[in-house]
Amino acid sequence: MKFKTLLMIAAVLFAIVPMIAFAVVSNSALGSSGVKEFKEIVTSVAENQASPLNAIIDSAKSDIAFLASIDSVKGAAVSGMSNNDADALLKNFADGNSLIAGARIVNNSGKIIAGTDSGKALENASGYSAFADETLYFDDASGKTNTNSTMIIKKNFGQCFILVSYDIFGDNSFLSRICNNAKFYDEGNVIIVDSKGFWSTGSGYNNSSVLNSDVAAKISSLADGSVSGLFNYKGTDGKDNLAAAIKVGGEGGLTAVVSCPSNRDVHFSRGASTTIIIVTIVLGIVSVILAIVISGVLTAPLKNIQKTLETIRNGDHEARIKNMNNNEYGQLSRAFNNLVDDIVVSEDRYRNISEMSDNIIFEWNFKTNEVVFSNNFNKKFSYRAPSNHFGDSFLLKAKVHPDDLDRYRKDLDLLEKGNNFERNEYRIKNIFGDFIWVLMRTATLKDNDGKPVKVVGVMVDIDRGKKSEQQLTERASYDALTELYNRETIENQIDNEISLSEMRKSEMAVLFIDVDDFKHYNDNYSHATGDQVLKFLAKTIKTEVDGVGFAGRYGGDEFIVLLRDAETNDPALFAQRIIAKLNEGFDADIGERLTVSVSIGIALIKDNYNTRVEYLIGKADDAMYSVKKSGKSNYAFIN
Repeated sequence: MKFKTLLMIAAVLFAIVPMIAFAVVSNSALGSSGVKEFKEIVTSVAENQASPLNAIIDSAKSDIAFLASIDSVKGAAVSGMSNNDADALLKNFADGNSLIAGARIVNNSGKIIAGTDSGKALENASGYSAFADETLYFDDASGKTNTNSTMIIKKNFGQCFILVSYDIFGDNSFLSRICNNAKFYDEGNVIIVDSKGFWSTGSGYNNSSVLNSDVAAKISSLADGSVSGLFNYKGTDGKDNLAAAIKVGGEGGLTAVVSCPSNRDVHFSRGASTTIIIVTIVLGIVSVILAIVISGVLTAPLKNIQKTLETIRNGDHEARIKNMNNNEYGQLSRAFNNLVDDIVVSEDRYRNISEMSDNIIFEWNFKTNEVVFSNNFNKKFSYRAPSNHFGDSFLLKAKVHPDDLDRYRKDLDLLEKGNNFERNEYRIKNIFGDFIWVLMRTATLKDNDGKPVKVVGVMVDIDRGKKSEQQLTERASYDALTELYNRETIENQIDNEISLSEMRKSEMAVLFIDVDDFKHYNDNYSHATGDQVLKFLAKTIKTEVDGVGFAGRYGGDEFIVLLRDAETNDPALFAQRIIAKLNEGFDADIGERLTVSVSIGIALIKDNYNTRVEYLIGKADDAMYSVKKSGKSNYAFIN
């Protein structure tokens, strides 16, 4: 691992580890504080319910006492006989108070004799016989299930009873006000329980107690106006809850159970914990940045020495370490410069000798796995290695011709194992983007144990001789299908013929022949039939051109014909004979006689013997395309 990396890691650890420890200890302390404050809040909320509960009880008792004190109402209740005044007063009383769902006088048979729903029967009226006077209850299955009233208070007069019901479904009802105002921690809530164990959260009532035996025991033993100790219970949603309860109104009063899921006990510490975490992360980032900067500053002189060494090894022998101080780095730099001076003198001798040759010399050091080329390498190849490492070197990155690539890689693997290149020849792309032939020879240096330590090699440019050899072979090559000259040969032959025509002072013509709709044969018959068409055309051309010129396949369905002495061997008559004979057709293997149509372009040379082959063929090609555009199966000249 690099010294700079070690230094940076050490600095980061010294900075971050104490911060992490501080964050852990702080979060632990805040967590304990949060639990304590959470419990205090639950208890405080429970204590605060005494006043609103007493207000509900007092208001309900006041309502029933007021109605019972009115003579018309009291008289109707005692006698069991309705009167208009009592009926009207009860209805007006209920209508005038949005919190009251109904005010009624009900006889023991369950008939409503006055007030809300007068004349109707009250379902299960007998169920109210168990209700104590002037005590608030939540409606249950034996009560008035056919109304929206869910909290009631009654007063018995023997023959009848006065019944006042309160709607706790409304947003502005007694219970909804208490429960909504007491919300805390988002999930904390208040449950109001009557003396029978039925309960409500302000938006309805439940007629079957969900309070388990532990909760029931807690609230049943509560003294009036006192707050229970904190206790745990599992709610209907399965969550563990922490709760406290307060009871008001005596035995017939109401109990408020204040509860909140236990996992919210870190509510108050969470904000501070988040702050600590954010601060720790920010300080950590700052520490990392400072560690990187400091380690960079401390290791910069070493980096400068390394960079200078690489510059020298890449050929700049004048490079030296500059801006030296009087500290240890300065002493090391001066010693380094003196050593380099001695090495460069010896190195220059070797490089001067190598650069006097056109050959490229290279070394591959197996111990450092670095490759260095002589300076004249840049005159031949455009590759610039980002470093001297073998993975970046020209030996590995050279653009070798695809046909030579596998052989080159195998030889390179052998070289790494201590074997030598033995006069191996490869095509490698040069600085101009062309593949040139290169001869590579190497010598492997080994240590006392026989292990290879270094390879010294030479790259020799043999491109000119190699291509001359190939050209001699290619000039005599023919197209395998048509047995006519191939493209390169026909071009070389035309180039030679131009020189001969100049010496003869004679005219010559180049005919560019292209099969019309050749795709038709391949698509409608087969590629084998297409090959037969090309062979038929080549045979026809060869028969006509023998003795007056030569021909070659230029590519695909394109053919080139050269006519000597064009003033005698009329190119127009030649083209007409070709077209006529092709029109006679041939018997194909498919069992049909096929005719062939061609378009022919003709270019002449009379006295312009400096014309290049490519230009002459291009002019004939242009003439051929003019025939294509004007109807095909014909010939045309171009000036």
